[in-house]
Amino acid sequence: MKKQQDPFRQTHDEENIPSPPDIYENLRVAGPCKRNRHWEKEHNSRKAVYRGVDPKMALRVKQIAGEIAVREGEVARFLLEYALRAYAEGELDLIPYPNPNRMRMTLFPIVEPAQRADLPYTPRKTKRKKHTGASWRVITTWRNFPPELKSEISDLASEAGLDVPVGELVTALLRFSLKAHEYGLLKLEPVITATGFQLEERGES
Repeated sequence: MKKQQDPFRQTHDEENIPSPPDIYENLRVAGPCKRNRHWEKEHNSRKAVYRGVDPKMALRVKQIAGEIAVREGEVARFLLEYALRAYAEGELDLIPYPNPNRMRMTLFPIVEPAQRADLPYTPRKTKRKKHTGASWRVITTWRNFPPELKSEISDLASEAGLDVPVGELVTALLRFSLKAHEYGLLKLEPVITATGFQLEERGES
Protein backbone atom coordinates (compact mmCIF):
# COMPACT_ATOMS: atom_id res chain seq x y z
CA MET A 1 0.00 0.00 0.00
CA LYS A 2 1.34 3.39 -1.02
CA LYS A 3 2.20 5.62 1.90
CA GLN A 4 0.13 8.81 2.03
CA GLN A 5 2.20 11.99 1.76
CA ASP A 6 2.04 14.67 4.41
CA PRO A 7 0.72 17.84 2.69
CA PHE A 8 2.46 20.07 5.27
CA ARG A 9 5.90 18.54 4.79
CA GLN A 10 8.31 20.76 2.87
CA THR A 11 9.88 19.19 -0.21
CA HIS A 12 13.53 19.61 -1.16
CA ASP A 13 12.67 22.26 -3.76
CA GLU A 14 10.59 24.26 -1.30
CA GLU A 15 13.45 24.34 1.18
CA ASN A 16 15.71 26.03 -1.41
CA ILE A 17 13.23 28.86 -2.14
CA PRO A 18 14.76 32.10 -0.74
CA SER A 19 12.72 34.00 1.80
CA PRO A 20 11.36 37.42 0.72
CA PRO A 21 13.53 40.41 1.63
CA ASP A 22 12.76 42.38 4.75
CA ILE A 23 11.44 45.74 3.53
CA TYR A 24 12.13 47.33 6.92
CA GLU A 25 15.78 46.23 7.08
CA ASN A 26 17.12 49.25 5.18
CA LEU A 27 15.01 51.61 7.28
CA ARG A 28 16.43 50.16 10.50
CA VAL A 29 19.99 50.46 9.21
CA ALA A 30 19.64 53.96 7.78
CA GLY A 31 17.56 55.32 10.63
CA PRO A 32 14.74 57.87 10.35
CA CYS A 33 14.80 60.23 7.36
CA LYS A 34 15.82 63.80 8.16
CA ARG A 35 13.66 66.62 6.80
CA ASN A 36 15.33 69.09 4.51
CA ARG A 37 15.05 72.40 6.34
CA HIS A 38 16.78 74.43 3.62
CA TRP A 39 13.54 75.12 1.75
CA GLU A 40 11.72 76.06 4.96
CA LYS A 41 14.47 78.45 6.09
CA GLU A 42 14.66 80.10 2.68
CA HIS A 43 10.91 80.67 2.46
CA ASN A 44 10.46 81.68 6.11
CA SER A 45 12.97 84.47 5.56
CA ARG A 46 10.62 85.83 2.89
CA LYS A 47 7.50 85.62 5.04
CA ALA A 48 6.34 88.67 6.99
CA VAL A 49 4.08 88.19 10.02
CA TYR A 50 2.70 91.33 11.67
CA ARG A 51 0.34 91.64 14.61
CA GLY A 52 -2.03 94.58 14.96
CA VAL A 53 -2.27 95.70 11.34
CA ASP A 54 -5.61 97.40 10.64
CA PRO A 55 -7.77 94.65 9.07
CA LYS A 56 -9.28 97.18 6.66
CA MET A 57 -5.84 98.02 5.31
CA ALA A 58 -4.90 94.36 4.95
CA LEU A 59 -8.21 93.61 3.24
CA ARG A 60 -7.68 96.44 0.76
CA VAL A 61 -4.25 95.05 -0.10
CA LYS A 62 -5.85 91.67 -0.75
CA GLN A 63 -8.54 93.23 -2.94
CA ILE A 64 -6.00 95.12 -5.04
CA ALA A 65 -3.93 91.97 -5.47
CA GLY A 66 -7.00 90.17 -6.81
CA GLU A 67 -7.92 93.03 -9.14
CA ILE A 68 -4.52 93.22 -10.84
CA ALA A 69 -3.63 89.48 -10.56
CA VAL A 70 -0.48 90.08 -8.51
CA ARG A 71 0.57 88.26 -5.37
CA GLU A 72 -0.67 89.84 -2.16
CA GLY A 73 2.80 90.02 -0.63
CA GLU A 74 4.14 91.92 -3.60
CA VAL A 75 1.34 94.49 -3.41
CA ALA A 76 2.03 95.00 0.32
CA ARG A 77 5.76 95.32 -0.37
CA PHE A 78 5.16 97.87 -3.13
CA LEU A 79 2.90 100.01 -0.95
CA LEU A 80 5.20 99.89 2.07
CA GLU A 81 8.29 100.75 0.05
CA TYR A 82 6.49 103.72 -1.50
CA ALA A 83 5.53 105.06 1.94
CA LEU A 84 9.01 104.52 3.35
CA ARG A 85 10.52 106.51 0.49
CA ALA A 86 8.02 109.29 1.14
CA TYR A 87 8.99 109.27 4.82
CA ALA A 88 12.70 109.45 3.96
CA GLU A 89 12.05 112.39 1.62
CA GLY A 90 9.97 114.28 4.20
CA GLU A 91 6.65 113.82 2.41
CA LEU A 92 5.20 111.65 5.18
CA ASP A 93 5.22 112.65 8.83
CA LEU A 94 5.23 109.83 11.36
CA ILE A 95 4.92 111.52 14.76
CA PRO A 96 4.78 109.22 17.80
CA TYR A 97 2.67 110.28 20.78
CA PRO A 98 2.69 109.03 24.37
CA ASN A 99 0.26 106.17 24.89
CA PRO A 100 -1.34 106.13 28.36
CA ASN A 101 -2.36 102.49 27.95
CA ARG A 102 1.07 101.14 27.02
CA MET A 103 4.72 101.81 27.69
CA ARG A 104 5.49 102.42 24.03
CA MET A 105 4.49 105.39 21.92
CA THR A 106 1.62 105.40 19.43
CA LEU A 107 0.98 106.82 15.98
CA PHE A 108 -2.77 106.96 16.61
CA PRO A 109 -3.45 108.94 19.81
CA ILE A 110 -6.93 109.09 21.32
CA VAL A 111 -8.23 112.63 20.80
CA GLU A 112 -10.73 113.84 23.37
CA PRO A 113 -13.65 115.96 22.06
CA ALA A 114 -13.28 119.67 22.71
CA GLN A 115 -15.07 120.97 25.82
CA ARG A 116 -17.52 123.80 25.48
CA ALA A 117 -16.39 126.99 27.22
CA ASP A 118 -19.82 127.71 28.72
CA LEU A 119 -20.06 124.35 30.46
CA PRO A 120 -18.14 123.26 33.54
CA TYR A 121 -15.43 120.76 32.79
CA THR A 122 -16.33 117.26 33.87
CA PRO A 123 -13.63 114.68 33.16
CA ARG A 124 -15.02 111.57 31.58
CA LYS A 125 -13.64 108.10 31.76
CA THR A 126 -12.14 107.11 28.46
CA LYS A 127 -13.46 103.80 27.25
CA ARG A 128 -11.22 101.54 25.30
CA LYS A 129 -12.44 100.98 21.81
CA LYS A 130 -13.32 97.39 21.15
CA HIS A 131 -11.62 97.35 17.78
CA THR A 132 -8.31 98.32 19.39
CA GLY A 133 -8.02 95.06 21.26
CA ALA A 134 -9.45 93.10 18.36
CA SER A 135 -6.98 94.55 15.87
CA TRP A 136 -4.09 93.70 18.17
CA ARG A 137 -5.12 90.06 18.09
CA VAL A 138 -5.27 90.03 14.28
CA ILE A 139 -2.20 88.52 12.62
CA THR A 140 -1.41 89.46 9.02
CA THR A 141 0.92 87.29 6.95
CA TRP A 142 2.47 88.14 3.60
CA ARG A 143 4.70 85.85 1.56
CA ASN A 144 7.45 86.65 -0.94
CA PHE A 145 8.46 89.58 1.25
CA PRO A 146 12.06 90.89 1.03
CA PRO A 147 14.03 90.40 4.26
CA GLU A 148 15.60 93.83 3.77
CA LEU A 149 12.20 95.49 3.91
CA LYS A 150 11.29 93.57 7.05
CA SER A 151 14.48 94.78 8.71
CA GLU A 152 13.85 98.39 7.66
CA ILE A 153 10.34 98.35 9.12
CA SER A 154 11.51 96.63 12.29
CA ASP A 155 14.34 99.15 12.79
CA LEU A 156 12.02 102.12 12.27
CA ALA A 157 9.50 100.77 14.78
CA SER A 158 12.16 99.84 17.36
CA GLU A 159 13.03 101.79 20.49
CA ALA A 160 15.92 103.42 18.63
CA GLY A 161 13.48 104.62 15.95
CA LEU A 162 9.89 105.70 16.51
CA ASP A 163 9.36 103.32 19.45
CA VAL A 164 5.93 102.25 18.24
CA PRO A 165 4.34 98.83 17.66
CA VAL A 166 5.25 97.37 14.30
CA GLY A 167 1.59 96.82 13.46
CA GLU A 168 0.84 100.52 13.93
CA LEU A 169 3.74 101.49 11.71
CA VAL A 170 2.67 99.10 8.95
CA THR A 171 -0.89 100.45 9.22
CA ALA A 172 0.28 104.07 8.90
CA LEU A 173 2.47 103.25 5.91
CA LEU A 174 -0.29 101.34 4.15
CA ARG A 175 -2.81 104.11 4.82
CA PHE A 176 -0.53 106.70 3.22
CA SER A 177 0.14 104.60 0.11
CA LEU A 178 -3.48 103.50 -0.30
CA LYS A 179 -4.62 107.13 -0.19
CA ALA A 180 -2.01 108.01 -2.80
CA HIS A 181 -3.32 105.16 -4.93
CA GLU A 182 -6.90 106.32 -4.42
CA TYR A 183 -6.05 109.88 -5.48
CA GLY A 184 -4.18 108.66 -8.56
CA LEU A 185 -0.75 109.66 -7.28
CA LEU A 186 0.42 106.05 -7.15
CA LYS A 187 -0.60 103.72 -9.95
CA LEU A 188 -0.01 99.99 -9.69
CA GLU A 189 0.77 98.76 -13.17
CA PRO A 190 1.49 95.00 -13.40
CA VAL A 191 3.95 93.87 -16.07
CA ILE A 192 4.30 90.33 -17.37
CA THR A 193 7.38 88.40 -16.25
CA ALA A 194 8.54 84.82 -16.74
CA THR A 195 6.89 83.77 -13.46
CA GLY A 196 3.75 85.90 -13.64
CA PHE A 197 2.91 89.55 -13.08
CA GLN A 198 5.17 92.08 -11.36
CA LEU A 199 4.38 95.61 -10.24
CA GLU A 200 5.88 98.65 -11.86
CA GLU A 201 5.53 102.05 -10.23
CA ARG A 202 3.98 104.83 -12.26
CA GLY A 203 3.22 108.14 -10.67
CA GLU A 204 0.94 110.86 -11.92
CA SER A 205 2.05 112.05 -15.36
